[in-house]
Amino acid sequence: YSALANTDDFTCVTIINGCTDSTAFNYNPLANTENGACIPYIYGCTDPSALNYDPLANTDDFSCTTPILGCTDSLAFNYNPVANVDFGCIAIVIGCTDPIALNYCDSCNTDDFSCILPIYGCTDSIMFNFNPLANVDNGSCISIVYGCTDPSMLNFDPQANTEDFSCIAYVY
Repeated sequence: YSALANTDDFTCVTIINGCTDSTAFNYNPLANTENGACIPYIYGCTDPSALNYDPLANTDDFSCTTPILGCTDSLAFNYNPVANVDFGCIAIVIGCTDPIALNYCDSCNTDDFSCILPIYGCTDSIMFNFNPLANVDNGSCISIVYGCTDPSMLNFDPQANTEDFSCIAYVY
């Protein structure tokens, strides 16, 4: 603009206000008049969902940490070593976790190797077929029947299952 000019020579340049500093965040290459509003670059994480979001950053530096939900307590049953946001830890409960075991613990989540597996058999100690290793009676107990169990003897008793030493030999 020239105050002395009385005829337009078409050399007027329109004023475009803006930041003319090419090293600034908001540099405007079309601006021809500095308006003092230049903003410096501030590097950081610009993702609001990231754990390390920086609300002051205006330029992403690719340092954002994505949240990973999980249990961060290393002493918990469901510890997740890659989790960075604590969520839903479950305490360790020790006991027998085998559902077929006699001492099964349905609230346990960590086996302590104390399971007692069932051994089926006759558990009555006064029965003929008593099994001292059995811990579950299966109804197979047979009563003791005393008598001569030797089929070559005169008084052999086919119902006997326990020798009573009463056998009488044949005399010819």
